[in-house]
Amino acid sequence: MPAKKTILVEKMEHLLQLVGGKNRTGENLFITRGAVQKDLQPSEKGTYGFISFIRSDQQPSGPYSGLSIKVNPGKDHYRISLDIGNEGFGDDYQLATLPGTRRKYLELQHNIRIYAKDKKVDIKCFSALDFSNDSKKRELSDLEAEYYEDNIDSHPVDLFVAFTKRPTFNEDGIADENEDFWKVFKVMIAVYAELRQWPNIGEAKRAQLYKQELNLSKSAKDVDEVATVKHLLKTRRYVVVQGAPGTGKTYLTATLRKEYVDQNVIFTQFHAETTYSDFVGGYQPVTENGNLTYRYHEGPFLRAIKKAKDSKDPVLLIIDEINRANLSNVLGEAFYLFETHFDERRAEIEIGDPQAPVKLQQLPKNMRVIATMNTADRSLAVIDFALRRRFAWFTMNPREIKKEELSVNEKFHKEIFIRLHNIFQMYANSNELMLEPGQAYFITAKDNAEQEMKERLMYELLPLIREYLENGLMMQASDAFNQFFITEIDQTLFI
Repeated sequence: MPAKKTILVEKMEHLLQLVGGKNRTGENLFITRGAVQKDLQPSEKGTYGFISFIRSDQQPSGPYSGLSIKVNPGKDHYRISLDIGNEGFGDDYQLATLPGTRRKYLELQHNIRIYAKDKKVDIKCFSALDFSNDSKKRELSDLEAEYYEDNIDSHPVDLFVAFTKRPTFNEDGIADENEDFWKVFKVMIAVYAELRQWPNIGEAKRAQLYKQELNLSKSAKDVDEVATVKHLLKTRRYVVVQGAPGTGKTYLTATLRKEYVDQNVIFTQFHAETTYSDFVGGYQPVTENGNLTYRYHEGPFLRAIKKAKDSKDPVLLIIDEINRANLSNVLGEAFYLFETHFDERRAEIEIGDPQAPVKLQQLPKNMRVIATMNTADRSLAVIDFALRRRFAWFTMNPREIKKEELSVNEKFHKEIFIRLHNIFQMYANSNELMLEPGQAYFITAKDNAEQEMKERLMYELLPLIREYLENGLMMQASDAFNQFFITEIDQTLFI
């Protein structure tokens, strides 16, 4: 049935409209259903009722399908949910199963729990994002059962639920704006509006403000990448920095090498033809007095070991593009030395010139190894689990560049970066997220910045995305990518 138009319902509708829930003619993009008292208290029959904001193409009464925002009052708590209609997902099935939907609400659950813990407020939430059985009712968890004892009346078919303490209403049936109920409701409709792609630029900014009320404008605190990797090098000694092109891996290693004495930094780059002799060492032909002979050549690995043994200062070995080579062949027995925990029972091995070998149980304690790995190149070698155990892994994700990080002659094209980033966040599965082009693609010189960015989109990013699609990656995002390039440079992905 249509919702009873109380002050409370009208305010909820207004908040939905502010994040894009109405079209240009002022018509709502949702239908309000339900029946409640003005202060969400039980009726004379003892029932609490509900309020649902469902798809605008559904009927005003009777069965309905799709995702909706639903509020159920109880005696002490209120339940706010991303609800599944009693006829299942309907046309929202694809939306519900997108990786971005799950990602948004799991992130929301995590952040709300942090907020509730930090503020010591009575907010509980959980996600039940398992789409294997569309509208099949699932058993209640212990947490849900605790709140259902509060006489909250709702079928347990939902993707996300938050329980808040009952707000205090004045005699006009209005709850204070600072009540947790309103904060959670606003952040939930902000995420819901993003899923529906409702907001224009102004409404999107308002949605961000709603998130800020629960300190949710960012999914995580800014990570000091340099400090984090520096700490890992000190404590774990062997680190792989992984990420897609443009995420700053090379810049990071260049910054870290400044912490070391120049002569104690050794750089090498792997490629498909890199061998054990290239990296560790081996005999190479040389000509002496017109005669061909063989001399042992020390590779960067052996040189780094000897420097570390002869120096009290830390020594840094940088391996660029570590997964471009066949690591089993390149490392050989040196693989054994990458162990951070010393054990006197470990065997001693010999590496280097057989005439004057270096004997080791593990690498010198003042030797550090940092390697970079390109996660976007699907053709590269897979790192086996044994090697993974020996390294600490740090992922560099695409991120917004702060103004203070740029030189006076640089510009970061934030809006374009965010639009492409949002496509990956919505459509990419966990592995495909590692394909997202990094922030360096969106930095240009200030002079002629717009033209340079258009050329970057035309000749670098469009071919890259097209190659992803041709290789069967990010297929669900093909239409979104196509619209992105049409909007930005008036070019289509499809030839």
